[in-house]
Amino acid sequence: MQTAEAASKPQFVGTEDEQRMAEEIFQALSTMGRLFPRSAPIRSPLSALAEFYASRHGERSAEEWSVEIDRVLSMNPDVFLREEAEGRVVFATTREGRAPVTEEEPVSEHTLAQRFQEPVPLPEQPKVFEPRRRPDLVGDTLVTEPADVVIPEITEEAAEPLPEEPAEIEVEAEVEPVPAMEAAALVSDEELAALDDAALAEIIRRDLRQDLSVANFGDQWMMEDKVPRLSRGELRRIREYLLERGEPLTDEILLQDVLGLNPSAADYELMRFALNFRLSREHREFEFVGTPGQRLWSTSGLPTIGTTKRKPSEIGSDYRFLLDYAKEPVEAAEPVVEHVLTFYEYHYGVLPYDANFAALLPPPMLPDQRAAVLVFESPQTYETFFVELRYPTGNRGGYLAGFEAFFSANLVPGALITIERSENDGTYLIEYLPVSGQDRKLLQLDEKKGRYVFRPTTFYCATQDNMLLTENRFPRLANQAPLEDRVRRRPEETLAAVFERIGEAEGSGDSVRYMAMLDDLVAVANVERPMPADLIRDIVQSPSNPQFSVDPDVEDVFYYQPNPAE
Repeated sequence: MQTAEAASKPQFVGTEDEQRMAEEIFQALSTMGRLFPRSAPIRSPLSALAEFYASRHGERSAEEWSVEIDRVLSMNPDVFLREEAEGRVVFATTREGRAPVTEEEPVSEHTLAQRFQEPVPLPEQPKVFEPRRRPDLVGDTLVTEPADVVIPEITEEAAEPLPEEPAEIEVEAEVEPVPAMEAAALVSDEELAALDDAALAEIIRRDLRQDLSVANFGDQWMMEDKVPRLSRGELRRIREYLLERGEPLTDEILLQDVLGLNPSAADYELMRFALNFRLSREHREFEFVGTPGQRLWSTSGLPTIGTTKRKPSEIGSDYRFLLDYAKEPVEAAEPVVEHVLTFYEYHYGVLPYDANFAALLPPPMLPDQRAAVLVFESPQTYETFFVELRYPTGNRGGYLAGFEAFFSANLVPGALITIERSENDGTYLIEYLPVSGQDRKLLQLDEKKGRYVFRPTTFYCATQDNMLLTENRFPRLANQAPLEDRVRRRPEETLAAVFERIGEAEGSGDSVRYMAMLDDLVAVANVERPMPADLIRDIVQSPSNPQFSVDPDVEDVFYYQPNPAE
């Protein structure tokens, strides 16, 4: 069967030897352009064709064959196209056996090739903004230079003779002196020297945090574009691992268990910074609850740390008074805080974030950090548990939550406890002074009946007697109901209710008043809400609370009269 290639075989003219020469050269060119399109030109210089033909027919030299090949191929213009370029002869053909069609050069005025070849003129340089020259000040007088006046050109045809006007006598106007502007106030060397290192560092931190090109986590800084990124899949695996473990985890655990990074890797610290920085930007899914020494991460869906008897926002509102009594934390000689447990703290498993605890516990590591999860260890009971430190906000006080189970199993209201910071600022020790067993009838809340009752209790911890709520001391508290929330929200109304429950009544009718000592008021008031002795003193001594008064002769003896005389 005849192929398409054979069917398109060209016909050559001339003698048999000349036809054979033309066919052989055509086959050589077709082989050279076998990958070309059928109509694409296949070009070769005459000198190359002569060398090729001489290598196969050695009876003549390449120079001699060059003349013969030029003559034979020129005899077949339908198959070969002869071109001359730069002083040399080039023959061209196609795989179809036809000479390439010479097309007229198209008009390239607006062609893409023309635009690529022509150099693009440089863009006009933008005008450089030149600030206006400020007026010179000579003494207290403002001296200005006259501005250039542009006068429109008037042609002779349009020009009209101007009427003659009497010449005006120029009178030199008196220039009113303009007071010089005061220079902007600059920070003097003395003021700069007065700033301590902490103040300067805070100014630098504040400015750098506003720079979006700088990445920051704690006291670590890096250019944002150099920080490795976490994929959505890695973020999802981190969240799933936190939910699987059911507790906050440190950044190192997440790096090793989730991302599979070895602590000995060269980029371990870089990836640790990247993990913390990137997670801190995922506010919806992750929350930093750690400290500088223990960087813990949490996510929504983890078990709540703290009591379920009262909402965290309500406990924060109960401790709101701490905002008014906030003091600068003073670092103690020993990292230990001693505290006497109140009924409120025992019942809800909380402790106040007052000045003493603020000096012991770590401050927020991040500017927007809401809480920190701390690890508490009890050497006496071999327990380890999480405690959540909720930092103060604009309208809520700070507190620690998560002691409910530990307090209920080992302590009673009035117990003496000590909290000590370990070498890690995220781990603390809680201890109490063990004593031989003591039996007392102590106040408890019967949650089923919603009443306070006294029940026999055996405890093995040292207590402070003035905070013990025993039946012998406060028998009238039995079967009392907890105060309503609208009453307990106001310290003044809570204190008035405490006077009526435990105070010694004097008089009768509208003139009755109740007398109570400060220690008793503190012990019972803290059954309903946190009320330290300083708060009670301020309420009693405030002129805005005329229903309360102070005994002028006996220290820390107070009175409450429901209907004070005007």
